[in-house]
Amino acid sequence: MQHDSSRRTFIASILAALAPFPGTTKAATLCLSDPTVLSIATPLTIDTHAHFFNGRDLQIKSFLSKTTVGPDSEMYPLVNQMGAILQNLAWHLAPSAQDETRAIERYAELLKNCDGAEQMRKMAMPSFREGYAVGRRELRAAADVVYKSPLGASVLGPKVGKVGLGAAIADLPATYDEFEERRSDGATVLGSQPTFLGYLQFVLHNFNHRHVNAIDYLTTYSRQSERKIDLVVPSMVDYDWWLAHGKPTPTSLADQVEVMSKVSILLGGRVHGFAPFCPFREAMTSGSGSMGESLLLVKHAIETRGFIGVKLYPPMGFAPWGNTGKTVWQGKATLPSAAANPDFGGRLDAAMQSLFQYCIANDVPIMAHTNHSNGPYEEFKDLAGSKYWTSALQKFKGLRVSFGHFGDTDLEDHHAERPREFLKLITSAGGSNGVNTYADSSYFAGVLGNQKKIADILQQLYAASENQVLFERLMYGTDWTMILPQRHVERYLSDFIDVMHRIEADQPGIVTRKTTLSNAFFGQNAAQYLGLTAGKPNRQRLEHFYTANKVPEPDWMRKLG
Repeated sequence: MQHDSSRRTFIASILAALAPFPGTTKAATLCLSDPTVLSIATPLTIDTHAHFFNGRDLQIKSFLSKTTVGPDSEMYPLVNQMGAILQNLAWHLAPSAQDETRAIERYAELLKNCDGAEQMRKMAMPSFREGYAVGRRELRAAADVVYKSPLGASVLGPKVGKVGLGAAIADLPATYDEFEERRSDGATVLGSQPTFLGYLQFVLHNFNHRHVNAIDYLTTYSRQSERKIDLVVPSMVDYDWWLAHGKPTPTSLADQVEVMSKVSILLGGRVHGFAPFCPFREAMTSGSGSMGESLLLVKHAIETRGFIGVKLYPPMGFAPWGNTGKTVWQGKATLPSAAANPDFGGRLDAAMQSLFQYCIANDVPIMAHTNHSNGPYEEFKDLAGSKYWTSALQKFKGLRVSFGHFGDTDLEDHHAERPREFLKLITSAGGSNGVNTYADSSYFAGVLGNQKKIADILQQLYAASENQVLFERLMYGTDWTMILPQRHVERYLSDFIDVMHRIEADQPGIVTRKTTLSNAFFGQNAAQYLGLTAGKPNRQRLEHFYTANKVPEPDWMRKLG
């Protein structure tokens, strides 16, 4: 049983490693009249938690070897080897920021003839095809390497037949168009192995430019839906100091910010990012009384590049508050020597204080990973827990925070125990510590298989919240592209629509924020959390960004008024 679990972890991890790939943008806006992806008549819909990664953006080798399996696992040597191979492929084959910029600029001429349904996706089709061709080639090559070891061969399974990841890889058709046709056909290897297909889609999807991945997202969920995605918020991450001793990824964080800003312009304000903040980087790069690289990046992104918030990743190795005096970093050979110093925790807290003070002063929202996952050590994962946010909220009054994943992506399997702890921090009274706290539903994969169970769990959480305040604080999120390996991922939005309808049917007459529960969950709660309503600092910053870059008023702004 343990071996099967390790096998599944390895399959997921080696394929996920290929995820973050390719690059694209100029100040031109893409297909503002495409009814496939927009409609002023549909209710406001905002996805508060997504990612549009590129392979040159992440520390692939270190992430796999340090967060998926431990050094004592029998799978570790293979994971470490494959991580190195996949990182080499990603860092050399994925489009650079410059490549992506040139690709976006090429859209300028095409925009003159962009009219009618499906035009946004059609414009990007050459990039979809190019990304698929590279992804298929490199995935097959990587599989050949894995097959050379007995353990790798057992993981992949036979190359022929209708079982095994190896067979699914070998069965990948020669062209993207054929792949799109065959992946829904249950008679093929791809169609008959939906779990493997999900991982392959995840890998192949991420050989594309970021803007192409954004287009794929928008068309996947807005096509033939009663809701159109008016705004999606992709978050960047910064693992450099925790996983690579400060060594940067090929595409620097500054360049990633520039590319995402161009994507915001290209897609007409439908995409706005969250910038990453890393207290380790801040501590290592700040001088006496001076700002470090991390906070400088955040300020630049928020104030000039159309970003609307900050992403934190505590399980990498820091608490939002309360690091002072801790010793969890000592004896960790994978960390830089500075982490072993007795004052390291205090330096992390000083960095967090600088961020929190900036965010409060400028009304900038924060989103934090709160699931107990994706940390290089178990005690680091614990730092994402609710007790550290209790301390942060007590210290920094008015902090605007969303608990990403609501503490647990598998809440239906764990009786929502961790979400209940975070729920205690979401309060309704004016002036209380949790008056600006929220949570999102990202990577609630259970919704794809059992809408009733998710509806029941959410109803329990709604009822358990103080004065039922969760009605106006829980927000829609997907965790795209990370959710891609899940079966039927294309139904994530429609299945959550069903969940909300079930709750409304069980509790008719729910009114929150002067609208229905569905409208609050999918849009209005996020609008408040993100500060998008008229007169709010974030709204004003975006209005200046649109004016400076000649971006027409997006639908989300028109719907909010």
